Amino acid sequence: MDELDAFIHLRAGRAFAWWDADCTILAAEWVLQRTGADPLAPLRAEGGMLAGRRLLPALRKVRARGGFAVVASELLGPAMPGLMAQRGDVVLVRSGQRAGRVRGLAFGVCTGANIAAPGAHGIAFLPVTGAEAAWRV
Repeated sequence: MDELDAFIHLRAGRAFAWWDADCTILAAEWVLQRTGADPLAPLRAEGGMLAGRRLLPALRKVRARGGFAVVASELLGPAMPGLMAQRGDVVLVRSGQRAGRVRGLAFGVCTGANIAAPGAHGIAFLPVTGAEAAWRV
């Protein structure tokens, strides 16, 4: 079992929970494991958009800054087209799920043929064809 398989296996039964097991946390944990740097540290700091752990204000701040892809690019570097994602890349994918007034996007990790993202009952595998943007890790 390689590093990515082990990472996914450890989270396989972890149900979705805001701030603890959501898509942003999954992607950040993967980046932290691979690089040793927490990409969410600036957002978790006092005054950062995640500091208050309040979903709707955080989503409003993301929207005001240009959306998920823009904020992710500020933290992870330039995005590439989603269909260029390779195994281990962080991906923004169409998911069909809804969070408040935001519908349809989730962060996940590319497994090669799929994107692993948190689901209601653990890790869900979404088709890589739904990838909107990707970042090398």
